[in-house]
Amino acid sequence: MSEQLRASSESFFAAFASNKPPIKMLCYFSTTSPVIIQHAPESCPHPQTSRLIGSNAIRSYFDLLATHWTRSNARTRAPTQIDERNRRVVVFASIDWAWKKSGRKWTEDFTWTLDFDESLNIVSFVIRTVSGPGTCVMRAIDVDAESDALPEKHTLQASL
Repeated sequence: MSEQLRASSESFFAAFASNKPPIKMLCYFSTTSPVIIQHAPESCPHPQTSRLIGSNAIRSYFDLLATHWTRSNARTRAPTQIDERNRRVVVFASIDWAWKKSGRKWTEDFTWTLDFDESLNIVSFVIRTVSGPGTCVMRAIDVDAESDALPEKHTLQASL
């Protein structure tokens, strides 16, 4: 079971890293259990407020990513942790994001927690940004870091 969980999570990570279209990303998620997705900074005091439920939420998340950003240079930062008993995999990774419109880039370091059903499809996908709230793609806005529009220099702020 441990190797199957590892293979499932590695396949999903590879698809994510290669900018697979949203419809292709959906095949990794359960169709028999309610699915959950959550993407928030580690420092967020109420991360559950960003939790979305259902296959439409999953599709919307990947549609949003595909519309505004490209991903590149996805890499793991530490060994993957596997909890066979709970069918849970934790991935520590980083990815480079680029705005499609302006080309501005930044790096997000994150921890993925993936929970799988008995068919090894994802039922929970929780992304915690550990590199600082300003690097969370769900909080990004496309403005020049030197602009007066930002409260702090070199910080991306929430717009979603």
